[in-house]
Amino acid sequence: MFTGRWQLALILVIIAAFSYWALDKLSDDDATKLSKLAHYPDYYLENFTTLTMNQDGTPKNRLNAVYMAHYPDDNTSELHEPELKIFRKDKPPINVKSDTGWVTSNNDVILLNGNVYLHQNDDDGKLKLELITEDARVLVDQKYAETDKAATLISKKSTTTSIGMRAYLQEQRMEFLNNVQTTIESSAPAP
Repeated sequence: MFTGRWQLALILVIIAAFSYWALDKLSDDDATKLSKLAHYPDYYLENFTTLTMNQDGTPKNRLNAVYMAHYPDDNTSELHEPELKIFRKDKPPINVKSDTGWVTSNNDVILLNGNVYLHQNDDDGKLKLELITEDARVLVDQKYAETDKAATLISKKSTTTSIGMRAYLQEQRMEFLNNVQTTIESSAPAP
């Protein structure tokens, strides 16, 4: 009878030790996995401006934002109130701003979230056109922007609305995708 108790106690001690080891091993693995999944910034900037140059030394684009946080796990950046100026050869720049934004790891795609406002001035500095939409994607190097949301383009004499839009900024060409409606202002004087 005394031997049976020792055997039972020994079995219980072995089970307890194995359970402790298994739980400790699982929690170490979980902590390692969680640290790999963590999405915490390694640095942030407030009220910053970056200027990217072309190979010939001319400005390519300028990005301002109220706040930027960089995330090392995927090498992306989060932006608050970004303002992007895209310089074009022999044409006035395109100005784009939004509520928030996200920049990919290689800085070639900017996702603009919330209200997005794009405008261009003419050579005299007067407003030539403005585009109002939500949630747009900008390919900076290709000077291209797109959205699948409602978009409104306002120029000096017309207003165009659509669902979805593609803008080829260097070429000054836009494609409106669905439910396109244009209102053209009459130039005739009122009677």
